[in-house]
Amino acid sequence: METRYADLVKEWQSGKFRPVYYFIGEDASARAEAATALKAALKADSFNCAQFSGDAAGQVAAVITEAMTLPVFADRRLVIVESAKLAAEVRAALVGYLQSPSPSTSLVLFSEERKLDLRDALVKAAAAAGAVCLFKPLREEDAVARLQAEARRTGKAVSTEAAEALVAEAGTDWAILKQELEKASLFAAKTKEIGLDHVTACLGYQKTADPFALPRLVQTRQLKAALTHLQRLFQEGKPDDQAFRAINQISSSVHKQLRAKRMLKAGRSESEIFSALRLNSYWDRDYLSFLKRLSEARLRRDLGTCLEVEVSLKSRSWLSAPQEIERLIVDLCSK
Repeated sequence: METRYADLVKEWQSGKFRPVYYFIGEDASARAEAATALKAALKADSFNCAQFSGDAAGQVAAVITEAMTLPVFADRRLVIVESAKLAAEVRAALVGYLQSPSPSTSLVLFSEERKLDLRDALVKAAAAAGAVCLFKPLREEDAVARLQAEARRTGKAVSTEAAEALVAEAGTDWAILKQELEKASLFAAKTKEIGLDHVTACLGYQKTADPFALPRLVQTRQLKAALTHLQRLFQEGKPDDQAFRAINQISSSVHKQLRAKRMLKAGRSESEIFSALRLNSYWDRDYLSFLKRLSEARLRRDLGTCLEVEVSLKSRSWLSAPQEIERLIVDLCSK
């Protein structure tokens, strides 16, 4: 049901366009970049491009009218709906339109949902009529690779060390990373490669909390740093949403440590463990050395605690998710 963004780009480059694109995921900058790329591929001018934002409830009739309008002196028309939250009546109206969409229009819909809900009628309708694309937050290694690819696209190279340092300082938000890469390119105007010194010289943004830092801090049992980072996450998003995301990340992190511990016990090599668990040679260079400080019994106990908290939050609606996550971190990071 899901279509890879890279495959959509290839289609656009070949001149193939679909009646609808449903861009789903937490990476808002990636969704916006995809819509901009589609607009450029279509060469949509002001006569053939309509954009809607904010509350879509009062605009859905206008959206469908725009989608049904024929293009003016062009092959296709582009309609973009940037409302991240679509009310039930809006979704129903869009599902109705997608039963027989205009063949000369590409309709782009946004959603902040973290995962694809295969039972969602709008997801089903969009997948049947066009494409559904999921934009997950970039993992650190993916962000490094994307920085290097973007640099190559502009005729530059960026060293792995420089890209890793930029991600470590700026986080994984692509909008920020791309902006910082552009500044680093200016600092490296007289050279072909962007190095660590260029990145260090030009960093000047308001850093946001790295969504992948929390599990790293917990797996190394850094209590104060983990709690401080958790508070930053709560301030940058809805606390309940951040708490449920945190419990998933923490549980996965502890489970991975338990697997690594058992693989070490079984005599598996470092390279085998890194490959099996998809660890990164840079970010996880101290992973196994720290793991030796933790017993398998402690890891089993920690994983059980994570699962208990997760079950409690899902079954007891009166609990405060942020407080429960704070208690969990204190428990995991205490001796």
